[in-house]
Amino acid sequence: MASDRIQNTDMPEIHNIQGYGKPDFLVIGAARSGTTWLYHRLKRQSNLFVPPVKEIHYFDIQRAYPVFHWIRLRRMLLHMRRYLEFFQNKEGVNRENAAWLLKWGARYFLLPRTHSWYSSLFEDEQSHIAGELTPAYATLTLQEVREVRSINPEMKIIYQMRDPVARAWSQTVMNLGLHRRIGEYEQYKDEIRKVISSSEVLRRSDYLTTMDIWESVFEREQICYLFYDEISDHPSVLLEKLLDFIGLKGVDEKVTDETVSKRVGQRDTGGRSIPADIERDMAKHFLPMVEELERRFDGGYPSQWRQRYERLLE
Repeated sequence: MASDRIQNTDMPEIHNIQGYGKPDFLVIGAARSGTTWLYHRLKRQSNLFVPPVKEIHYFDIQRAYPVFHWIRLRRMLLHMRRYLEFFQNKEGVNRENAAWLLKWGARYFLLPRTHSWYSSLFEDEQSHIAGELTPAYATLTLQEVREVRSINPEMKIIYQMRDPVARAWSQTVMNLGLHRRIGEYEQYKDEIRKVISSSEVLRRSDYLTTMDIWESVFEREQICYLFYDEISDHPSVLLEKLLDFIGLKGVDEKVTDETVSKRVGQRDTGGRSIPADIERDMAKHFLPMVEELERRFDGGYPSQWRQRYERLLE
């Protein structure tokens, strides 16, 4: 969570920051809500640029922790692997020439983390609309979101939400590595209950707080809300809505390739369900928020979530 991060004394004061123009859009979350699916789709879109690595974490990890902190080092190693995979073009989506990519990699891995450095990561050879996807940005503080806006006041914000109980369960499975464990999840209930009720997990499912913070800094028309459920129900409609929102028309045929759709949920919950009593407790916790979401979105998917919770609590 933002409040737990170590403060880096090298961070510039916000009143000294000027707009830099890029990125054009951010996907800020929610975690475990299909943002990896979105990334693999968007990097196939010919008139759009997303960086070779997903989740740059500039506004949290990259600037809030010292250079040699283990969290930053772990993230850097992961990004080196992802960058090499992109460079080798294993998925056939890399449209940049090798010389440009080498320069991008040198800039990304070697230069100091400044606003101008961050903005430069989105300047591709064709000057396409560009943006990044970092789900942790949904937990940024009000002050940090104001700093996001200072880089580009015209930036578009995309926030994709999921049934909060299902999202919390997916994160718990990932945090505990339950999908790699042998046996039923019932035997790990004490661990599960501790993690799923932790402030880290609950905050990432606190959609109202995220919405209120970002809407207090950006104009409402600069924010697009999507739902994880749309990935299985109407994936093409979701993509068209997102691309139209950021100023692009039409979804490339290769963006809807079926091999990409298989990525969503691949390592989600190991195919096993949350223990029933924990699910009921979480439904009770999130029901008031879901009722407010249902009101704000005039029904929609939050209405389906509410109905499911009420059945669980009967």
